Amino acid sequence: MPAKPPYPRKARVMTVEKGQTGNTVTWYELRADHPKPDSLISEHETEREAEDAKVRYESAEKS
Repeated sequence: MPAKPPYPRKARVMTVEKGQTGNTVTWYELRADHPKPDSLISEHETEREAEDAKVRYESAEKS
């Protein structure tokens, strides 16, 4: 299990297209550079959900 990331934590929301060409769906990934560069933290169906997850992930109150 990876160690807790140092604060302040930073994450970014990335838009990805999943599925076959011509039949794709848009998903939003929350990515961070801890424990490894470009680590996938979570996936979300809406951008709003991803942004909410980013706020929770970066919150120092969880330390």
